Amino acid sequence: MIKKIKSYFCPKREEKKDFSSFFNRASEAEKRKLMEDVARKANEDQRNLIERYERTNHKIA
Repeated sequence: MIKKIKSYFCPKREEKKDFSSFFNRASEAEKRKLMEDVARKANEDQRNLIERYERTNHKIA
């Protein structure tokens, strides 16, 4: 009975999972880890793109 009363008066709020909420609530270490991971993946994508470009360029020439 008490649980029902508490749930009625104090409903649990769902935590937002969007990008701005993360940056408002996350610690500096979490933010840094995320940004390093994003930069690492972007660099890998760029390398893959350049490698594909070079492979196609060498076949044509």
